[in-house]
Amino acid sequence: MKKKINLQCILLTFLTFTMGLSQFIIIGIMNNLSTDFRVSIANIGALVTIFAIVYAVATPIINLSIGSIALHKVMLFLLLIFSFGNLLTAIASNFNVLLMSRIITALSSGPLMSTAITFAAVIAPQRKRAWLISWVFSGFSIASVFGVPLGTWISDNLNWRLTFWTIFFASVFITIVVFYLLPHNLTQNGTHNIFKQLAILKDKRIIWGILVPVFNFSAIYIIYTYLKPILIKELSFSHNNVIIVLFLYGLCGLVSNQVSGRIANMKWKSNLKKVFYSSSY
Repeated sequence: MKKKINLQCILLTFLTFTMGLSQFIIIGIMNNLSTDFRVSIANIGALVTIFAIVYAVATPIINLSIGSIALHKVMLFLLLIFSFGNLLTAIASNFNVLLMSRIITALSSGPLMSTAITFAAVIAPQRKRAWLISWVFSGFSIASVFGVPLGTWISDNLNWRLTFWTIFFASVFITIVVFYLLPHNLTQNGTHNIFKQLAILKDKRIIWGILVPVFNFSAIYIIYTYLKPILIKELSFSHNNVIIVLFLYGLCGLVSNQVSGRIANMKWKSNLKKVFYSSSY
């Protein structure tokens, strides 16, 4: 049982790694895309903006539309869409096709992420839940540490399309493994009425919980998105030095994810001890 949980954890982390690579690699190949499709850096940056908007708007709508459908089937369907989106990016012949491929990928990425977190929360024993979820989130950081620098090197020295072909084949492999390894009977609970769901925004704690990552990611990705053009054109960094900067950025994110997961587990154990001692007297 423990071995199966570990394999499921690895699978979900590999899934988020592949998703993170698909999302973040645009940052490392921005100059290459600008040259190949003969558009400005600003137009390539718009791909990131449009991806984020579609991701943010579509995710809650799609999640609410799932209803009582088994999440195993939902994940398989979303993985097929995700695979197709990255395949379309790999073979894109013009900027419009590239834009459409990113929209398709964004439509599936948000619901895939939330579904992966749901599986992680159900699969993990309660005492390791925060740790496992932190590992699933770490897939994005691992993509930043290893995937983006490697993809950037491949783009600069070979061809940027190879990275998306790799993402496509990886997502097909994940789809096959998900079919056999994850529980088939998991469904989501609760109301599916979007207005009732929005009622949670009346809780100030929810608002603060949302605002923290909103401001955090806003501050990070304004710079991170255009990091390569800034380093090369404004600061005269070499391509190899840019890869090192991308690696260090991702490494910091990976370490912080793991530290936060361990802190959350320590907090849970502390609360458990308080409950135990209070019930003993």
